[in-house]
Amino acid sequence: MPVAIHYTAIQPPTGREPALFGLQIAIADWLRAYFRYGRAEKFTFLIGDKQEWVEVQSIAAQAGIDAARLVALDRRFPEQNNAQFDLVFRPEPDTRGMLWQRQIGGAYVFCGLAHAISGTEAGEVLQNYCLAPSEETDAIICPSRAVQAAVQAFWANYADYLKMRFGAAYQCPVQTPVIPLGVDIERFEQRVTPEKRSSQRMQLGIGAEDIVLLWVGRLSAAIKAHPLTMFRAVEQAAQKTGAKTHLLMVGYFMPDEAAAQFRKMADDFCKNVKVTFIAANDARFADGLWAAGDIFLSLVDNMQESFGLTPIEAMAAGLPRVVSDWDGYRDSVTDGEDGFLIRTTQPPPGNGFDLTAQVLSGREVYGGFLAKAALTVAVDTEQAAERIAQLIEDKNLRATMADKARARAKATYDWKHIIPAYENLWDELATKRRATPPPAQKWAAALPTLPDPYTMYEAYPTACLSEGDRLALAATFEDIRLLWEHPLNMYANDVFIAPAELSGLIGRLAEKGPLKIGDIMQQFPVLERARLWRTLGWLLKLGIFRFS
Repeated sequence: MPVAIHYTAIQPPTGREPALFGLQIAIADWLRAYFRYGRAEKFTFLIGDKQEWVEVQSIAAQAGIDAARLVALDRRFPEQNNAQFDLVFRPEPDTRGMLWQRQIGGAYVFCGLAHAISGTEAGEVLQNYCLAPSEETDAIICPSRAVQAAVQAFWANYADYLKMRFGAAYQCPVQTPVIPLGVDIERFEQRVTPEKRSSQRMQLGIGAEDIVLLWVGRLSAAIKAHPLTMFRAVEQAAQKTGAKTHLLMVGYFMPDEAAAQFRKMADDFCKNVKVTFIAANDARFADGLWAAGDIFLSLVDNMQESFGLTPIEAMAAGLPRVVSDWDGYRDSVTDGEDGFLIRTTQPPPGNGFDLTAQVLSGREVYGGFLAKAALTVAVDTEQAAERIAQLIEDKNLRATMADKARARAKATYDWKHIIPAYENLWDELATKRRATPPPAQKWAAALPTLPDPYTMYEAYPTACLSEGDRLALAATFEDIRLLWEHPLNMYANDVFIAPAELSGLIGRLAEKGPLKIGDIMQQFPVLERARLWRTLGWLLKLGIFRFS
């Protein structure tokens, strides 16, 4: 089954700080895994610029893929390229117009991946699945049940709006299968050797019997996790157990001023716990600090979170986990078996209108909206403290949970299982599309928001060309040659008839004299007539033709 990956650059433009976010890292990880475990003989990409192709080649090289197995097609030419594929996949949710491009060329299935569904553009992205000509064989893969429920809730709310506004019954037909993201199990096993554990703890001055709780991720109360619950829970657990306890927070502060805020809060609430903040790109710890940890702690409370890759990485690293019972986090934890889930609560549905209104009015940016919403999400501090203390006091429990977590990671979240699940889904979607092809739909324009200019602006000219108009040749061949030497006259050749047809048309009028446009039209295939109308307008503009 021919598949094309629609790829968009993930690296920041040259000259900017190379700080990649979770979505960008997840896309790169997915692509490496696809190269490693995908069954395609050649990997085809729809590419928009040189940077994107350089990135694809670099990631392929990291995965050990011979460059000869890579194929790049320019996505600016859907007429020529898109019809080659049964399925086009984008490793993010934005369709980038691919649902609309089916009317230009191809009857492919479109499949996206909803890494995250928050952000100022998220609503527009999900709305596009409703407004574009989507089909029941299209899909947006959700990495967790929580994301699936959120996407479906958005579409249900949008359907309610359409019904209220237009009296129309509508349900978005796009499928929302759940396939989790994966991890490179082998790579994580190499990161957590006893030697690395000793080295990392020694560099940080952590004793062999000390307890280390490990956080990995953005250090942001606005768009990741408010730290207060974690600081309080770790402090209470340390007081209860009397253990020498460390909290390592590995990541990067966002925004920069969050550093002072986090440090002051740690100083105020962690009197018996040593809290250390370590930059994600700290050269001393190229493999991260997974080996140094005893317990993974991540009490996220933010709606920006969707799947939670770090709890999966903690599984692969062999760490018992204490995480919030929140979004996709809960999918990776069997409570009491390979980790603990900590209760979360938030206000009931229907009580967030004022928050959204602040964004609409411009009084608040989206990050502030997320921060204010997160400040109303409570994570059970006492329960978290109890679970942390339980793990601190019971070394055997830590080991048992670690073993179960590692085994589950290998069985469920190894990329070698995830990529085949993607390909099996793609096969299923493409097979269904071939069996029941959608009706051919041609609209007046490529997009409703980008209508045919001659339709929208029909009232602008004195008159539109018609088949009854008679045209005559008004320029000599020398005049034509001179006109065509000027780039200002020749930059739209790609939307006119082919050069050979153009020469034939001019020769016909030179030979036969004035002709009606209707008669000229009869000499061209129906599919070429829009090009001919545009060409006639151009020839009149240049004074090569005139009305007769």
